[in-house]
Amino acid sequence: MARIRIGRLESELTKIITRTISAKLRDKNLAFITIRNLELSNDMSYAKIFYTFIGKMNKKNVQTALEKSSGVFKSEIAKAKFMRKIPNLIFQFDDISEKTRSLDDIFEKIHAEQDKNENT
Repeated sequence: MARIRIGRLESELTKIITRTISAKLRDKNLAFITIRNLELSNDMSYAKIFYTFIGKMNKKNVQTALEKSSGVFKSEIAKAKFMRKIPNLIFQFDDISEKTRSLDDIFEKIHAEQDKNENT
């Protein structure tokens, strides 16, 4: 039962953070940010937010901009009034896209070698 509630809270927090990034923040470092996932701790004191972005932005600048904006995010969460305690926000870059690309490259090389071996 508790896990279901945490899942609902994670969904709401994701919506609030995404909406805040797109509507309230005017930082150019946050222009192409996508929130991929949010994990709320069992005691709801920490929220780990996984993000990614499109383009050639500096990861460090994006991370810094998100951390500086955490007060705005907490304020928006508090305004929504669905949590008694506002969790500490931890931002973490989600490099799943990079991992996926590298796996695709490996599979392409394997297929190319197999095709090459079949032709000889």
